[in-house]
Amino acid sequence: MEYWLYISLFAAAVAVYAMINILMARMPNNKKMIWFAIVVIFPVVGPIIYLLRRKSIVEAS
Repeated sequence: MEYWLYISLFAAAVAVYAMINILMARMPNNKKMIWFAIVVIFPVVGPIIYLLRRKSIVEAS
């Protein structure tokens, strides 16, 4: 049962890291708001998608 605590702490840490990364990225504010919302609404899948695609997301801006 304790492993759920570690999984949720890891997911929260990745989400916070993604949020900080989004706020510091050089992209238009509307894209930042959209990605921030995705990370908040989908706290496990959202950060993973953003972090895997961030290079192409930021370069496209």
